[in-house]
Order: sequence, then structure tokens, then C-alpha cells
Amino acid sequence: MRTMPRVLVIAVILAEAAATGCSSKGIDMPNAFCDVPLQSAALAPLLPTEGEVKTRKDVVPPNSYCDLSVVGKWNLNVRITDLDKKLPPEDWANALAKFSSSGRRDASFRGLSVIGGDGALVMADCVSPSPYVLFDVALAGKPVDKSAAGAKKLQDFLEDFVPAMTRKIGCTG
Repeated sequence: MRTMPRVLVIAVILAEAAATGCSSKGIDMPNAFCDVPLQSAALAPLLPTEGEVKTRKDVVPPNSYCDLSVVGKWNLNVRITDLDKKLPPEDWANALAKFSSSGRRDASFRGLSVIGGDGALVMADCVSPSPYVLFDVALAGKPVDKSAAGAKKLQDFLEDFVPAMTRKIGCTG
């Protein structure tokens, strides 16, 4: 009985893998989200390592909605709302209960935040155009990390995104 040489076997396996779509193409990391520039190092840990990235922004006053999806499943959703007054304490308690590994977090921007591994509620202080801007953030799909390490990844993104967005919308304080 005759056997195929190893080199030929390896070549056949590689050809089959290429034909079936197995690849390590990676992801085209967006350099902006919700029309504001971002550091890819802050966004990358929240997203899958492969797939097509699509972003969408809708404005339905008083809200703006921004979605980032990879391979057709949304992974990052942010709702931005101007507020005339602070959120009541029960909204913060609900956020603490809603998000995994959540806690009140200190941030580089002025305001209050509850950040977890799968979402966040952030109220940035402003003076104009309104006293506060609320960021309601949700993460879904892979690679959402619902641990304290995941909350740190989301906080790193928010430390980049919230100040950039507040500058864009003219939030002064």
C-alpha cells in the first residue's frame, strides 16, 4: 500500500481550509465611533477578533443612538441623552443591579458612573447645552467579559469616548 508524502498531505489540508473559508483575516478596527475619533487600543478589547464592522448613528431628539456591530450582531450600543437634572438614586441602584461586576467608578471626566462588564450608565457634568449628558451603554455578544476585568476594559473605552463626545456636542463645564 502506498502512502502520500507528508508535504502533499499538509498542502491538501491547507487548500481545504482556504476553500472552506478558514482564515485569520482579523477585523478592520474603526478609528471613530458615533462620529468621534477613538484610540483603537480602547475599543479593540470590547470587540471580536474577526468579522466585518458596521457602525450606525441615529438622532431622535432628545436622544442619539450609536451602534457598532460585528458580523451582523451588535456588540456596542450607546444612547446619549441631554438631562436637565441629575438621575435619581434609584436609577443608579438599578444600574448597579443590572450590569455584571458593576460598581461606582472614578473617571477622568466630571460626573458619575456605574460601569460593569456588560454595560454602563455615565452622567457627565456640563453647563451648556444642558446640565448633564447621560451615556447608557450596553455590550452584547462575544467577547463580552462580565468580570471585573471586563468592567476595566469598558471603563478604558469610556475614558476615551465620553470626553471626546462631550467635546463634540459642545458640553462645557
